[in-house]
Amino acid sequence: MSSNKQVFQADSPGRWNKFKWLSRVLLIVLIIGIVAVIVTIKSTYYPDLPNLDPAPKKMSKEELEQLKRSTKYKYFRIQKSEIESMERARRLHQLKQPNNNDRINAGFYRPWEPQAYNSLVVNIKHLDMVVSEGFSVLPGIDTVVTKIDTGLMNLNKKYKKPILVTLSNYVNVNNTTGGYDSKDVERIFKNKKLRTGFINSIVNSLTKYKFKGINVDLDEIKDRNSASYVAFQNELYATLNAKHFLVTQNVVPEDEAYDIVRLQHVNDFLFIMAIDEHNEQSNAGDLSNQHWVEQILDDVCSKVPSEKIILTFAGGAYDWRESSVGKPIGYQQAISTAEEKQSKITFDPMSANLRYTYMDKDSLDHTVYFTDAATNFNVIRMADDWATGGVALWRLGTEDPRLWSFFQKNLSIDSLRKTGVDMRKLTSVGLNNRVNVDYDGDGEVLDLITTPATGEIAVKIDTNSKTGDFMIADQHYIKLPTKYVIRRYGYKPKKIVLTFDDGPDPDYTPRIIDILKKENVPAAFFVVGSMAEKNIQLLRREYEAGYEIGNHTFFHPDISTISLKRVILELNATRKLIEAVTGRSTILFRPPFNADAEPQTLAEVIPVAESRRQSYITIGESIDPWDWQPGVIADSIIARTIRQKDNGSMILLHDAGGDTREETVKALPAIIHYFKAHGYQFTTIADILDKTKDDLMPPIKDDHSGIFGPLYNVFIHGYYYVNWILVYIFLSAIFLAVGRIVLIGILAVRQNKENKKMVKLRGDNIPLPPVSIIVPAYNEEVNAVATIQSLLKTEYPVFEIIFVDDGSKDKTFEVVSAAYADNPLVKILTKPNGGKASALNFGITHAQSDFVVCIDADTQLKTDAIYHLMTYFTDEEIGAVAGTVKVGNETNIITRWQSIEYITAQNMDRRAFDLINSITVVPGAIGAFRKSAIFRAGGFTYDTLAEDCDLTMRILKQGYIIKNCAEAIAYTEAPETVDMLLKQRFRWSFGVMQSFYKNRDALFNKKYKFFGMVGMPNILIFQIILPLFSPLADLMMIFALFGEKPEKMLIYYVAFVVIDFIVGIIAFRMEKEDYRKLIYIIPQRFMWRQLMYYVLFKSLRKALKGELSGWGVLKRTGNVNVKTQQTKTKPIYIVIIGLAIAVIAYLVFKHYSK
Repeated sequence: MSSNKQVFQADSPGRWNKFKWLSRVLLIVLIIGIVAVIVTIKSTYYPDLPNLDPAPKKMSKEELEQLKRSTKYKYFRIQKSEIESMERARRLHQLKQPNNNDRINAGFYRPWEPQAYNSLVVNIKHLDMVVSEGFSVLPGIDTVVTKIDTGLMNLNKKYKKPILVTLSNYVNVNNTTGGYDSKDVERIFKNKKLRTGFINSIVNSLTKYKFKGINVDLDEIKDRNSASYVAFQNELYATLNAKHFLVTQNVVPEDEAYDIVRLQHVNDFLFIMAIDEHNEQSNAGDLSNQHWVEQILDDVCSKVPSEKIILTFAGGAYDWRESSVGKPIGYQQAISTAEEKQSKITFDPMSANLRYTYMDKDSLDHTVYFTDAATNFNVIRMADDWATGGVALWRLGTEDPRLWSFFQKNLSIDSLRKTGVDMRKLTSVGLNNRVNVDYDGDGEVLDLITTPATGEIAVKIDTNSKTGDFMIADQHYIKLPTKYVIRRYGYKPKKIVLTFDDGPDPDYTPRIIDILKKENVPAAFFVVGSMAEKNIQLLRREYEAGYEIGNHTFFHPDISTISLKRVILELNATRKLIEAVTGRSTILFRPPFNADAEPQTLAEVIPVAESRRQSYITIGESIDPWDWQPGVIADSIIARTIRQKDNGSMILLHDAGGDTREETVKALPAIIHYFKAHGYQFTTIADILDKTKDDLMPPIKDDHSGIFGPLYNVFIHGYYYVNWILVYIFLSAIFLAVGRIVLIGILAVRQNKENKKMVKLRGDNIPLPPVSIIVPAYNEEVNAVATIQSLLKTEYPVFEIIFVDDGSKDKTFEVVSAAYADNPLVKILTKPNGGKASALNFGITHAQSDFVVCIDADTQLKTDAIYHLMTYFTDEEIGAVAGTVKVGNETNIITRWQSIEYITAQNMDRRAFDLINSITVVPGAIGAFRKSAIFRAGGFTYDTLAEDCDLTMRILKQGYIIKNCAEAIAYTEAPETVDMLLKQRFRWSFGVMQSFYKNRDALFNKKYKFFGMVGMPNILIFQIILPLFSPLADLMMIFALFGEKPEKMLIYYVAFVVIDFIVGIIAFRMEKEDYRKLIYIIPQRFMWRQLMYYVLFKSLRKALKGELSGWGVLKRTGNVNVKTQQTKTKPIYIVIIGLAIAVIAYLVFKHYSK
């Protein structure tokens, strides 16, 4: 016998205090880590953005001087006397020829310019005619080649505007260089048959697309007055005129090669290109000096009827960099650059052109000249005074939006003197609901220059109704009218950048890296923070392999739909994670869902705008094979990629996300081989920007991380490893649980077969020794009489019943004495309260037999239970036999769950462990002992709450065999409320922990055979360790179900449930139970475990505190019923339930593993 001090009981609170202090320290560390994360994520330090502008194309001094001396590009100057002369000529022209009130308002449309289409959509209603690119003369082809813009065609279905299609001889060679092909033009025009065939192909195409006519724009023709060229013009005009098509031609003013006197007879209209007074190949200067335009009109209208003239005026700007050529840009780009550089815009009242200067990041000076609505107003004013046939904007998308407020108005002086000018539309530029985006440059690397802002402009115009000329004389920009302007970089023909989004993924990213390494191909990975956090080692591997790493947000949201605070959090959290793992930051960003290289919608523009505020450049894509599409196959991914090869440089693929990326992995080698075979070079984002990796992924400086930087790094890595441990705990728990269930099932089935054989071998002539039945009781007045009554019905030759009242506070002793005091088979004893162990020992000392059966006072036995138990003791090595306990009061869901647990867990375990002599608990509800084994083991002790478990372990350590008897059935009263259940299970859990700790010397001790190598580890792993971490693992599973790739976790869990259910069926079959009860097994498995978690943690807390624990009092109802006959369940029930489980498992599997 042991002392009365319980296992874990402590004399002082030292152990508990140490635990509390350790918990507090861990909590403080956790709080500091969380604070470090919050502070770090909210940090406003962002890396500097490098200068993305390409290095200037410098020109030699000789080249620059030659440009300045060029008469073609000289700065336009005109004397005051000449101006007065032109004004007199214009007034004389007005007297001779009345104003044309039906002028044509046209616009030149270049489909490849994204802003052109935006302008067309908004302003097509202001146009009378659209002049669009679409017909080409190409080398070796004798007919016109058509490339018609579908956007224009679809839009015009609504507006039905006349369309002139431009015939051009510009040739784009391999998407790299371009030039004008005059040789093929001459070849076709010189051959009458080819010329006629070519013109007929034009007619056919005009007819097919229902165009209004043609706009001839053939450049770099050696002799525009050659016989063949004149013949082409004559034949073209005659043929198209007969078919009622218009023929027009672009004419460069002041170029003597254009014989406009002759051309007027072979064209319906002549577009006089009063643009590019200075251009990219000249020195900086006005694009369209209003007096230069007036001089052109004066000259042209003196030779050609003005109604045949359509004056083409300039929109847009040129940006001349110091010692370099100019660069054409649009009006909005010019305004945005001025806003970005804080430059002052100057309006020249003489030329009506505007200019400003700025210095770029390379400290080079720039001069920008541009036209705006004021320039356009004055030019159109002059055109109307000359009564031209129309005016045309060169080019749609480059214009000042104020133009459209007067584009359709008659701006002749006589008309304006009558109607006046609405100054409000010239002085204010408001925002509209439509998202208009202007682009500057080429490529798929996007940098936002400006965002929309209302403009305010002071305009001075002479509106005197008698003496005023109604020309804009002065203009001052008070507030610049900006909109979304995106500068694009990285256009490098024949260079390809492989980019992968949504990773890293442990299944696919390593395989993709292996392919890239094998093919020696660089790449960029745009990581999702939540994925990188789970796969830090993969993120580190990507960096160490030399790949570029970009930000793809933390949780992959659509940035256009979330708040600004959320955007900042998403980007900062991912950037800081990258910094913590790699030691480098990143300025590369690709928005989820909206990675187009030409953002058009608000949803596509907002990510660029928001990320720019945090020092990101947005990496778009032009080659997107939609490898994320469900059901797509590798061949489709390859074909789509190849089909888009001319779109740009960035290929967008995915190494994570969705159900699978298997097809992407399959397609990748073929994609790489194709581009290599066709002369493409795989490169990096840094290379196409002419930058270094340090520019795009700058090293982190220690002074920017502060005190919280290292703490953040520790927290991130700690979180990763804790997360990794929890995932593997969950997986280990599943695999161990499944393995245990399968093993238990196999052993139980085998034991059941062997037990049946032994029963047959024993026969009916087994000697049955006398037995003493010990019934300890404490406050059992409700059940005690019924229990003794059931025992008296026992079908056994010689037995005695010893009832021990352990100092009950109710009337247990009195009730039993009144009922059975005179019964010779019942011995009624009472003693001061000392616990169940003391009551059992007290009863054993009064037992007359060499064998004792111990049962609980709330338990009733089947009449043959004692008989079946005692048949095992013919073997001298058997020290104890465990009976089978079942719930006798299945009155509600709580007791039904316990019934399932008794059948599928406790009883099943004892069957299995019987086979390897590792039964660790002979239940207190029914267990038979050899009395000598009890004494040899030291009897029931008082230092645990599970005296039956402790004694069982000690008997095994003495070398005895403990058997399980499935035929000896006892029905116990199970707790009917959650509160009572938790009390009972706490007592069991705490008692088992005490017993395990007390007998820990047997753990992995070969001396004790299977008990030490299987039985004790089973308690440690499945009753203590795994349940301790299981709540966190369950939490991880829940998170996984709402995260990336939940199918793995779910499939594992479903597999566990299905196997558990199958073993449950086996258990029910062996115990001949009602299969219908299995319907409760699914909710039981989910809810029961949560209750047991609580019990386990309460037990651990009790152990740590070292407090004395008592039995407590369970409220009894007396609802125990002994089943004298097993219910026979039709097999159909098990079939239905099994099919239901199978269908659910199949649907879950199919849903998550498509």
